[in-house]
Amino acid sequence: MPENSDTPERQEASSEGMPAEKERPRGRSRLAFFAFLFSLAALAGTAWMWWQDQSSLGLEEERMFEEMARLDGRDSELSLKLSEVRDELARLNTGDVSAEWQALQDRLQADRAKMEQVEKALDEQMSLARSLQAAADSVNGRMLAAEAALTGMSTRELDAGGELDLAEVDYLLRLANERLKLFTDPVGADQALEVADTHLAALDNPMYTGVRQDIAAARRNLAAVDIPDYLDLASQLDSIQQRIAQLPFKSSDPQKQDGSAAAADGWWEKVKGVFSNLVTIRRSTDEENARISLQDKDFIRQRLWLQLEIAHLALMRRDQKAFTIALERVRESLVTWFDPADSSVQSVSDQLDALDAIKVRADVPDITAPWSTLRLLRAGQSRPVALPPAREPEPVGEEIEPVVEEIEPVVEEIEPVVEEESGAEEEQG
Repeated sequence: MPENSDTPERQEASSEGMPAEKERPRGRSRLAFFAFLFSLAALAGTAWMWWQDQSSLGLEEERMFEEMARLDGRDSELSLKLSEVRDELARLNTGDVSAEWQALQDRLQADRAKMEQVEKALDEQMSLARSLQAAADSVNGRMLAAEAALTGMSTRELDAGGELDLAEVDYLLRLANERLKLFTDPVGADQALEVADTHLAALDNPMYTGVRQDIAAARRNLAAVDIPDYLDLASQLDSIQQRIAQLPFKSSDPQKQDGSAAAADGWWEKVKGVFSNLVTIRRSTDEENARISLQDKDFIRQRLWLQLEIAHLALMRRDQKAFTIALERVRESLVTWFDPADSSVQSVSDQLDALDAIKVRADVPDITAPWSTLRLLRAGQSRPVALPPAREPEPVGEEIEPVVEEIEPVVEEIEPVVEEESGAEEEQG
């Protein structure tokens, strides 16, 4: 009975456990499905990573192959250069190195000479360009000045009488300057300035006050000039020339002195005087040797006269140096040939000293200021026209192009020579 009694309970328990057993296979199938999906995802990721590794490996292999090819190319190039160096060394060892080196040096010197010639030509072209630019600037400045003068002339009122008066004043100012510069005549120059000032005062125009002030300053400068009296100097030279014929010479006649002394002695001297006409024995002295003949005396007087004439010419030319030299020659001739104890010779010597102390060429002032000021006023300008600023010289393209074309082949020839020389120096080092 107990077994029968337990049977319904077991039946109830078995009826309750059946749904649980049915739910377990469903959960396991879901888990297996998710595991399968995860496996597929892992497999796909692994495949993608493998594909990436394969592609990067291919790129690395390509880069490696390219680098190897480049290294092979450089190796072959280095081998070629090494063979060339070996051939060059072999050629240098077998050939005449000194002759080749001398030829290389000669060629280098020739190239340097060509470069110097080219540089000189360039400098000449640049100087020519500068001179042309300066000439152009000068012409431009002169054109501006001419335009300004024409503008002033066109704006001024035409006054025939005033123009004639100004032209006369201009002539007087130029005449004063010429008298002073050419003839050293301060008196004539002052008179011309005085007349010009009188004309300007008659015009009664305040515009010419500056010109009158310049004239007054020039007249003061002329009054301070110390001009010697050239007529008096010339008359003194003439008087010396006239007195040349009366100047006595140094030496007298020693034969007359010996005769007078013999007459005063005793009978023995009288006997010698009788036989003196037959035989004459006389000791030669320097004083007797210095005696000159009448012809020589005339020559010396003419020479002295010509030396004074040279002093005349130097005085007319206002040549201080020539005047001093001529007087020195006259004094030298006077001391050499004429008697210094004679009063006439001493008087002539004193006159020469006085003439030598005179300054025949006087320093004259510059009196061109009134004329320059008047010209500016007549041109309608208060001051000179300012020239435009100098510009930098522009390159002359047409003239420099052939020079540049000449330089290029020279440079191309020099470059390999310099490289060979540097390589030879490195090999020697």
